Amino acid sequence: MTLLTGSILASLRSTPLLASSWYYIAAATFSVCNRPEEIPVIFRYAVEHDAAQYSSSLHTISAQATWSRWPPGSPSGSTASFGSEDESLFVECSNADPDRVRIIARKTREALLKAVALVGLPKSINSLIQLRNATPHEFREDGVMRPEVPIEEEVHRGTEFWNRVYGKVSRRVLSQMSTAYPDLAHYALQHVYSSLLSYTDVLSAKETSFVIIACLIPQDVNPQLKGHLKGGLNNGATKEEIMSVRDLSMRICRLCGISWKDEVAKLS
Repeated sequence: MTLLTGSILASLRSTPLLASSWYYIAAATFSVCNRPEEIPVIFRYAVEHDAAQYSSSLHTISAQATWSRWPPGSPSGSTASFGSEDESLFVECSNADPDRVRIIARKTREALLKAVALVGLPKSINSLIQLRNATPHEFREDGVMRPEVPIEEEVHRGTEFWNRVYGKVSRRVLSQMSTAYPDLAHYALQHVYSSLLSYTDVLSAKETSFVIIACLIPQDVNPQLKGHLKGGLNNGATKEEIMSVRDLSMRICRLCGISWKDEVAKLS
């Protein structure tokens, strides 16, 4: 049984300043909270409400009024669902703009992949499998998104992204990580920031910061969250946008039973 209802989804979707990003921020947060079964529900709701080929206030009210939990008996992300190809689980997209559905699916996948850097592979695998099971074939990827580039170019891109996120303290942060364990700094810069986070063809730098912030909040890691709240500003987000991301992620965390030792960090 999923946690999400039509009214909760409508509330998440109406988060100020996040009309075009609420769904992948929510998906990333639920993934970190280990609720992969919520991912198809978010995808379905985003397709129905953000990708419709036609819209009217009457249609929107009707859609929200008749929305029900879906899919019934949806798998919980266990390995038993990995090989599933049950078309009854596919989100109905016939009344949606296919280009918009493709964007929603692609951005959600990319957010769940980038979450690997914050929470690890297992949760992202489970969430991406759940999304795959709900995605009709024509909206899946048929190849690797990231192009092959020389390693030097990739590391240069990652270093630029790192420096932009951390700004004046970028060298100090890298030095602290290197002091903790030299391989940590090397891995973070060359393999997390370079090949994963700094790729911005699907999610922009600002959108990537949204995902990072959303993934850090459930983990109760204020030192890292403080850095990435400022990093969001450095990547072009406004303070108001960042606070909306924080609010959205915290509402989801509370829904999932997450609590924090101290007040969740915020921009001053």
